[in-house]
Amino acid sequence: MHFTKPDVAIVKILKSFEKNGKHFVEISPNPFYPDGFGGQIGDRGIIGKATVLSVNSEFVEVDRDLEVGLKVEAKADLERRKEIARQHTAQHILSAIVEKSYGAKTRGFHMSEETTTVDLDSDFSIKEVENLANEIVMSDIEVEEKIITPEEAQNYSLRKALSQKALESGKIRLIKIGDLDLNACGGFHVSRTGEIGMIKITHSEKVKGNLTRIWFLAGKRAFKDYSLKEEILLKASKIFDASWKDLEVRVEKCFEESKMKSSKIKKLSESLAKYISQEIKHGDIIELDESVASFVTRFRQDVAYSIKYSSSTNVVICAPKIPKAEVIKWAKSSGGKGGGKGPIYHFSFEDFEKFRDDFEKFVNS
Repeated sequence: MHFTKPDVAIVKILKSFEKNGKHFVEISPNPFYPDGFGGQIGDRGIIGKATVLSVNSEFVEVDRDLEVGLKVEAKADLERRKEIARQHTAQHILSAIVEKSYGAKTRGFHMSEETTTVDLDSDFSIKEVENLANEIVMSDIEVEEKIITPEEAQNYSLRKALSQKALESGKIRLIKIGDLDLNACGGFHVSRTGEIGMIKITHSEKVKGNLTRIWFLAGKRAFKDYSLKEEILLKASKIFDASWKDLEVRVEKCFEESKMKSSKIKKLSESLAKYISQEIKHGDIIELDESVASFVTRFRQDVAYSIKYSSSTNVVICAPKIPKAEVIKWAKSSGGKGGGKGPIYHFSFEDFEKFRDDFEKFVNS
């Protein structure tokens, strides 16, 4: 693995303070890589007995107060660093392949605790890029780290032009992946591509107009994602009593059957609603399933009545001869929440018994 900072150091607490209930320290030397630098997430670890919660360019957030002047061991989480290195090197591989094969340049890169995204300025075949990337991984190519001067940089053909800040730094760190990629970078990287394990592009979408953003996972993240999806797939297979290979066909069949049944239920609900609507009298309060109620209010709008949805506090009121303002005013005074354009109104009443009494008085007044 290629890391830009040592993972262990004896440090001195130079400053310690609390802000908004959080504890921060300034330490020297600082072995922790800051969050957000180079697009990657930062280090976590320990400082003495304190746990590191976040890192910026000046201070380290910890879970407790630390005494100024104290000298303690600071240790970065090495396993976390290795996983960051797998994600970061995978990004170099993906960006290099997309640019070489499709001419698409990387316009953005962001790593979070769960996934990593890359923004590219042209379309490409995700499946082909993913296959090529994993060929690079399985080829176990050496990932070299080179430290050069700005003057020496003129002799190298880099994937991305050097920034002015890099040129002024005096030393430039290059990451070379065989003949695939050569790029300046200050982040964590593996020593050989085989250490990545696998790369999986999970999905993509258009962002900022013409950019294609891909989400990908590498290393243990990719394996965890695979294991979770396999678990869900196997559970679904048991539910549908089918092998995972037949699951797609079985789900499609169930979906079609569900649509047919829904269509039949809708027709039956409509027929039932026609019958019920003929029997409704002024001032009636009836209880129906929502699917039936929606048809009843279409068929009958000449008398005032109410429908309470089954297993719900929702109520539909039909009041064709009562002004809308009066209906809204009465409903709110009776504890109702909702409204409507008339003559159909939708409200929710927590105390249905009180609603029943108030409604009968209201429509018969």
